[in-house]
Amino acid sequence: MVVHGSGGDMTENEAPLIYREEKEIAFIEINRPEKKNAINFECWKSFDSYFDDLKSSQKIRALVITGHPPDIFSAGVDVTPSDKFITDMFQGLQNQDKEKLVNGFAHIQSVLTKLARLAFPTIAAINGICYSGASELALACDLRVAKEGAVICFQETRLGLIPDLGGTVRLAKLVGPGCAKDLIFSARQIGAEEAKQLGLVNHVFPKENFRSRVTEYVESITANGPMALQVVKEIIDSTIPMNEDQALALEREKAASNVLSGQCIEGITAFLEKRAPKWTEKAGPE
Repeated sequence: MVVHGSGGDMTENEAPLIYREEKEIAFIEINRPEKKNAINFECWKSFDSYFDDLKSSQKIRALVITGHPPDIFSAGVDVTPSDKFITDMFQGLQNQDKEKLVNGFAHIQSVLTKLARLAFPTIAAINGICYSGASELALACDLRVAKEGAVICFQETRLGLIPDLGGTVRLAKLVGPGCAKDLIFSARQIGAEEAKQLGLVNHVFPKENFRSRVTEYVESITANGPMALQVVKEIIDSTIPMNEDQALALEREKAASNVLSGQCIEGITAFLEKRAPKWTEKAGPE
């Protein structure tokens, strides 16, 4: 298998991230098993490149991020001193250069913001350990599903750090301030079932057929109207800080835009004809 990434062509074993497509679903798999899939600066660069490509894709309708080894999502950010992100952080500390530190955090945050702002649904398939920066990567996705036995941990405070890649903000919005403080203050590990109870994870799937269950779940999403999914995502993400009147006004506007796309013609026609819809970018049925 040849992988096309920001660093050029490389074999599957060499690539820190593996990109593949199955029909209309893109998969990005973290592939550094010797480091428990710790995410280094090269991974962030590759993520950035893939997210740029996906932003302009006319084919892909959902993205899944997971770990390539069957039982590892990611141990978090690679804290090897020679990694550029860590080197820059230590240089900023040594020189008391706050601007350098802020710019370093801003760069990785911008990568995850690109992920969060992709127009189609994004899913983190947590297939094993998911620590710190990897948990922040998962938080930037629309949905999170976990394998039975998966463990999630925001352990930055153990190192005298904080979830600085957007994690403090996104976690509090997702599970509430009290729960977010508990998980970050204590740096405790939580299993998949507790994560689901807290609202951090949407579904827990069995170990035996985790990948197939993930694909089945994502296909149940992509079976729905592409424009409708895009508009719903935009409304939910945009209206959280609004008051009710502002939120309802945006919902009305986006609902009208969705109808004007014409995709509902195919959706209603397929429903009446008792068949699966055949979605296209054009208005109406094929």
